Amino acid sequence: MARTSVSSLAQEISRHLNLISDQEITERSTRKHLEEELSTAPLFSALAQQVIESQYQNENEKNEENRKVYSQYGLLGLRKKDGHSQVNQHNLIYANVAAPWSSFICGSQGSGKSHTLSCLLENGLINSSPAGSLSSPLAGMVLHYDKFTAFGSTQFCEAAYLCSSGIPVRVLVSPTNYFAMKEAYENLPGLGDASKLLRVVPMYLSQKHLNISVIKTLMGISSGPNQPLYVEFIMKILRDMARTNQGRGHFDYNEFKTRIENEEFVRGQTRPLQMRLDVLESFFEPGTVMVKGKAPQKAPYDIWQFDKGSLTIVDLSCPFVGRDDACALFNICVSLFLKDRKHAGRMIALDEAHKFLTDTAPEAIELTETLLSIIRQQRHLGTRVMIATQEPTMSPALLDLCNVTIVHRFTSPAWFAAIRKHIAGASIGDESESKSVFSDQLFQHIVKLKTGEALVFCPTALLDAVWEGSGSSSTTYSEADEDSDSGVEINAQSVSQLGPRYFNLRVRKRVTTDGGRSQLSK
Repeated sequence: MARTSVSSLAQEISRHLNLISDQEITERSTRKHLEEELSTAPLFSALAQQVIESQYQNENEKNEENRKVYSQYGLLGLRKKDGHSQVNQHNLIYANVAAPWSSFICGSQGSGKSHTLSCLLENGLINSSPAGSLSSPLAGMVLHYDKFTAFGSTQFCEAAYLCSSGIPVRVLVSPTNYFAMKEAYENLPGLGDASKLLRVVPMYLSQKHLNISVIKTLMGISSGPNQPLYVEFIMKILRDMARTNQGRGHFDYNEFKTRIENEEFVRGQTRPLQMRLDVLESFFEPGTVMVKGKAPQKAPYDIWQFDKGSLTIVDLSCPFVGRDDACALFNICVSLFLKDRKHAGRMIALDEAHKFLTDTAPEAIELTETLLSIIRQQRHLGTRVMIATQEPTMSPALLDLCNVTIVHRFTSPAWFAAIRKHIAGASIGDESESKSVFSDQLFQHIVKLKTGEALVFCPTALLDAVWEGSGSSSTTYSEADEDSDSGVEINAQSVSQLGPRYFNLRVRKRVTTDGGRSQLSK
């Protein structure tokens, strides 16, 4: 009996061991296991690229394979080392376009964050760019909002200048501010004939885009507290319609409107509800509902079709669209943008995000949750998220999840406290120095950054190499040898991740027209 029990246990252990591949501990399988980690690194240096590609070339010669680890990438800038001013090719830093990753870019006005965002967009959209290699361009969407007061003070989206390289750029604007925005964008200074590739069209939602979720978003309905009293009536109507429809056909807005008119609302709630409906209906295609006055005609093509190498800017700067309404509409735009993502990889960028992405309004919180969900699933969705903002305090959760944090110059201790709290490389000093000394030095470093320079935090960035020295044990080849010739062959064993550290980056020049230069009086 005892022997049978022992035999049964041995058989069970044997079955379990079969589920653990003994090849995982071999050098070859370990290298294969790391292949995905190497190929999905957000940033890598020219040195790391040289080492990795050389290793894979040697390994694949036996199999007669001609495959590259980094097939799509774009130059981001040059890694700087204190005390060295010369340009060394090993310190060129590239952004990996093939792999989905997210970035958080912050800094004061004029420090270069919008320039950095534009460079990242160039890397993912221009297939003939001199800054990199791109065989399959992505499709991009930029969300932009500025409180509209007058054209002299309203800031337009700098990414529109990407049309100067031949990229088709479509700007979706509020129908109630269409003609003013069209004139402004088509006359951006410095564009010249390139403005012909810039199309400004009213942003309309068609009947086929409407569903329960979209209506809830447009109505500003969330699970948070302090909801208007009319929300309970709206939710009852939506539940009844969902029960009747059972997912068949599109959402019938006219029926929804009729049911609202038949409800008896609490006194004082009818007016704010109607104001909300007026804003909502201004973004419907002409003919969807009866509206007073004449609305701009819709575009003769599908504005919600996103081709490879195209950029769509959603600029909802308008006197009649508040930032809460803008966030609700942005949420819907992102949903439509991700709908047919199988045709092309996606890039979502938020320009000047601090102007609309607050932590108080329900609509902004919903948009933040959407972005967080996309970032968490970025590999499955094939989507890259880039957020440019002045204030890193805007959403700590976004700071926590983003793969790359690019910090341009700022002078606010409160902003620095947010970065130090949520980024490992900003809170861990060397063993030889106390945390307070490290923090003081880091803050001084940020304050002294020049325009176009940034500190980059990316634990999985591949920058350095472990190599064989002549007659010595392996050493770390860190930040490249400033005195070495660029043609020296490096017999490296492997590359190392940046980990809980940071590096100084000088962002490259734009390959498209730079529309973000400061305007100086003459």
